[in-house]
Amino acid sequence: MAISGSANRSATTEKVVAYFAGCTTNYNEPELGEAVVEILEKLGMRPVYPEQRCCAIPQLTAGDVSGFRKNAEFNTRSLLASGGDVVTACTSCVVALKHDYPKWLRAPEATALTERTHDVMEYLVRHWVGGAMPPFEPVELSLAYHAPCHLVVLGDDLIDRRLALLRSIPGLSVTRVDRGCCGMGGTFGMKCHNYQMSMEIGEALFAALKEHKPDMVISECPTCRSQIAHGTGLPVIDPVMIIRRALRPANRESKSPGTRNNLTTNNVTTAVDAHEHDMGCGQSPR
Repeated sequence: MAISGSANRSATTEKVVAYFAGCTTNYNEPELGEAVVEILEKLGMRPVYPEQRCCAIPQLTAGDVSGFRKNAEFNTRSLLASGGDVVTACTSCVVALKHDYPKWLRAPEATALTERTHDVMEYLVRHWVGGAMPPFEPVELSLAYHAPCHLVVLGDDLIDRRLALLRSIPGLSVTRVDRGCCGMGGTFGMKCHNYQMSMEIGEALFAALKEHKPDMVISECPTCRSQIAHGTGLPVIDPVMIIRRALRPANRESKSPGTRNNLTTNNVTTAVDAHEHDMGCGQSPR
C-alpha cells in the first residue's frame, strides 16, 4: 500500500497505532487507507502498517476453518507485536479481529488483540468526545447513511455516536436510512447464482436511498458500498473520507474535477464500479 512510507518514520513521543487495512482498501481503495493515516497523524499519532493478511472472514464463511486459523494466528502475532492500539475501517475486519479470532483461536493472545482493536470511526469518536479532534472545516453535502449489518450487531450506540460526530461538521446533513441489509452478505452476493436474490434483498434499501436523493451515500462496509452503488447509481464512500475532507483546510483541496480527494457528486470513486460488480452474471446496473 502507498501508506507504508508513513509507517516507517521514527518518533519518540507519538502514540503508535497499528492500521489493519483489509483487502478492499489494499486492492481497490488505497485512498481510504491514506485518509485513515492522514487523520491519525493529525491527531498526533504515529500510524504503522504491520505485515498482515486477509482478516479471513471469507475463508470462515466458505467453511475453510484451517485457512481462517492460519490467517488469524498470523495477524494476531503481527498486530500485537506493533505494541499499540489497532484500528481498521472495515466493519467485517472489526468483527473478525474482536469476535471471531478469540472464538476460534481460544488463545490469550486473541483476547489481548480484542482489547486493543477499534473500529476507526469509534476511535475518532472517542478523541472527538475527549476534545482531541481538530476543528472541522465546513462540508456542504447532504448524506444518506447505511449502517452495515456487522456494525448493527455491535449496537446502535456505536451508530448513534458516529452520526453525532459527522453531524458536528458544519454544513453537513446526515440522515440514517434504515431499511435493512443491502443484500450483498459478504461473498454471498458476489456469486452469480445468488445475484438475483441479493438484489431483491437490497431492493427496499435501494428504493429508500433513491427516494431520499442525497448527494452521496456513506457506509463503512466495502461490499455494502459496492452493492449500493450498483443498486442505486448513487456515489458511495466511506465516512472516513468525509472526516478527512472536514479536517483539511479549504486551500488544500484541489479544484480540478478529476482529482480523487475533491469531494463532489461528479467524481467520487466507488469501491467497485458496476462493471466489476457484475462479474459476468449478465446484469447491468439499475
